[in-house]
Formats: sequence, C-alpha cells, structure tokens
Amino acid sequence: MTHNMPVKEIMTREVCTALMDESLLNASRRMLEYGVGSVVVMENGHPVGIVTEKDLVEKVISRNKVPSEVLLKDIMTSPLIVADPHTSLREAAQLMLRKGIRRLPIVDNGKLVGIITDNDILSVSLDLIESNEIKNYKMLLREEIAEDLGFGKCEKCGKLSDFLEEIDGLRLCEDCAELTHE
Repeated sequence: MTHNMPVKEIMTREVCTALMDESLLNASRRMLEYGVGSVVVMENGHPVGIVTEKDLVEKVISRNKVPSEVLLKDIMTSPLIVADPHTSLREAAQLMLRKGIRRLPIVDNGKLVGIITDNDILSVSLDLIESNEIKNYKMLLREEIAEDLGFGKCEKCGKLSDFLEEIDGLRLCEDCAELTHE
C-alpha cells in the first residue's frame, strides 16, 4: 500500500451530513441521494457522530422501529473516530482495522473536510498492484510530488488519476474535465 500518501489525496470531499435532531427517514433519503452507506451527524457545524447501514439494521430494523420516528442522535455512533487530512493511508487503514470501522471522516481543525472508506483504500491498492510501473508510482506518492502533479482521486467519477485539474472547486481527472469543458 502507498503508506506515504495522505488521505486528503483520495478522500471524498462532498460528505453526506445531517443534524442530530433529524429523523432517520430524512437522513436515509439523503444517503440514497448521495449514493452512500452512511451519514455524518453534525452539531453546531462540527461532526459528532455517524450513522451507517449497520446501525439501521441493528438499531432500527431489527427492533421494528419506524424510521420517521427515530432521531439520528438516538442511534448514532459516538464519539466519532476521525483522521487528519495529512494522515497517511497506512495509518488510516490501521486505525480502521483496529476500531472495526469501514468509514473514516476526515477533520481539519474541527471542520469536516472529507471521508474515506475501506473501498477507497482498496481501490488505491488495486490500482497500484495492477500498475506495471510501480517504481514510478512510488516516486509519485511522495506527498510534495503528488501535490505538484495533481495525483489523487477524481471527485466526480472516483477514479485514481496521475493528473487532476481543478474545475469549479473540484479536482477532476482528464476525462471528467473534458466533459465539463464541452
């Protein structure tokens, strides 16, 4: 695995969030809209918990509760386990394994800036394993070089790319950038 790559290079920046007093029904609709399996619970602009698909099964469905009557604050997992944007992928993966979690919110100075999942880490690992130029990737993965070359995850399609272009505040791969220009 690319142990030196910081999580900020592969994190998803648009995180599905909801307020503590929101119903599970509203939050689950937002999860569907985002196409994700979790929602980060916020209070006063700060992340305080997370509700995952597992929480839905264990704390709502198996107990025959009505989603519109369940508040997120009552089923969220808290305290929230988080990482800093500069945390290496290796450290993040080890933390996730140790804590038994599949999603890791990324927080910078108390502000939610992204999230990574076990699938994100696996995707990066598989891309590198499949690459015939592992030596070149090792060079690219040094943080300062990675930032200069725009190496990371496309924020539109999720693909790992050697070159990301910033368009309208999003870091996009060449294909997605090209589609945006059309």
